[in-house]
Amino acid sequence: MWLRRKNPVIYLEAFQRYSKSPWILQTCRFSDAPFKKPKLAPLQERRMIDRRRLCAKGGDGGNGCFSFRRSRHVRHGKADGGNGGRGGDVILECSPTIWDLSSLQHHINAKRGGHGASKNKIGSRGDDKVVLVPVGTVLHLVEGEMPSMVGKGSSAPLNPWEIPTTPENNHKEMNIPKVSSNASKKSKPVLDLEHFDLSNEEKVSSCEAQVTAICESESDKTEESEQEEEERIEYDVAELTEPGQRIIVAHGGEGGLGNVSLSASNKKSCHRKADGTDVQEDENDDTSSLTTGSPGSESVLILELKSIADVGLVGMPNAGKSTLLGALSKAQPRIGHYAFTTLRPNLGNLTYDDVSVTVADIPGLIKGAHENRGLGHAFLRHIERTRVLAYVLDLAAALDGRKGVPPWEQLRDLILELEFYNEGLSGRPALIVANKIDEAGAEEVYDELRRRVSGVNIFPVCAVLEEGVGELKDGLRMLVNGEDSNRLTLGDIHVD
Repeated sequence: MWLRRKNPVIYLEAFQRYSKSPWILQTCRFSDAPFKKPKLAPLQERRMIDRRRLCAKGGDGGNGCFSFRRSRHVRHGKADGGNGGRGGDVILECSPTIWDLSSLQHHINAKRGGHGASKNKIGSRGDDKVVLVPVGTVLHLVEGEMPSMVGKGSSAPLNPWEIPTTPENNHKEMNIPKVSSNASKKSKPVLDLEHFDLSNEEKVSSCEAQVTAICESESDKTEESEQEEEERIEYDVAELTEPGQRIIVAHGGEGGLGNVSLSASNKKSCHRKADGTDVQEDENDDTSSLTTGSPGSESVLILELKSIADVGLVGMPNAGKSTLLGALSKAQPRIGHYAFTTLRPNLGNLTYDDVSVTVADIPGLIKGAHENRGLGHAFLRHIERTRVLAYVLDLAAALDGRKGVPPWEQLRDLILELEFYNEGLSGRPALIVANKIDEAGAEEVYDELRRRVSGVNIFPVCAVLEEGVGELKDGLRMLVNGEDSNRLTLGDIHVD
């Protein structure tokens, strides 16, 4: 009897050991271990998406209705079919709560309009698709219609058929010119290697000549295709710089006409001959095309993010820009003892008694950044939106046998990269921040920097110890207010 009771105990112990296995906790539904959702990485560790291709399509218009109301008072019936509703628009709205374009979908479609119904019921308007984008988004048009800005503060009353299911503001539209986007496709030459005998030297040489000719033709065609693509894209067609600003990128289609509107238009198109007979024009013979709603417009755009700030901190990698931003404001950017710690622009607010200044920490630039080395294009585009520039130089880069660059050469390379990327970009009001003044031997380098660079103010700063930060704040305020408008050029820098 006791032997019979022993077997269930053994099975129970085996089941307990099986349930305690770490790999079975997530699959076993009887496990009492709570499921913990993994935490997302901080924003600094995530990849910043500042360029995104968008395909937008407006909602199709609703179809019109063909219906007749019959009663004993109306012998032949009376048309009572309503018109279709207008399709929704795809709208981009500028929002300060969005910091990059990672949440933006590649394909966005608005809702279509409702169909018309009998008793002269007009279809409902399709819902607009509103997409939030960060402040400083620039639009480049690849294909489709030109985007149109949305007018603000419109208080005109809406018609019943223009009211969408969700409350939206009425908007005014601009004239929309169309852009052609037909790309010619060229066939690629194919080399058949089966007809070549590699044992014969003459055939091998001829084969090599043919291969080089094909490669040259391929390179020429790729260059032509790249030029065609560059010509097709219209750059900077619109930009969103203010919170709450809206722009329509795809318009909804118009609704189809019901037989009520068709009968009214037919009556207007009738005219009377001299003998008194009525003649009707053939303008509305094709009623099927009039009752079907028109499709919504389609457009292909490239969205590019350019941060907007009053002051831009520009410098080489590991120059102490993020530390300086933390000393100037309450921002807490990620700081590390290695290059390219900052992978996206960090923003901070420098608050004075009467004004607030936005400071942007631009990721480090290296030689060849204008050729997109070290993600140069992704970093340089943010400098275009800054009013003034603050060049952050590392005084200790070449001290104690370090393989670094002296600060005056750092300054020259930064100005050259800005000019190569966009001519005139370095001609904005600027000052120089000589960082890491607390290092041994940095005083002599600072004196040499003042001797070699003229025309702008130079502020010695130790961002870690926050030494000289007060004087730098006063200098930035004078630069933003226009009291100090000194500009730096290559002629002001003396390099051996």
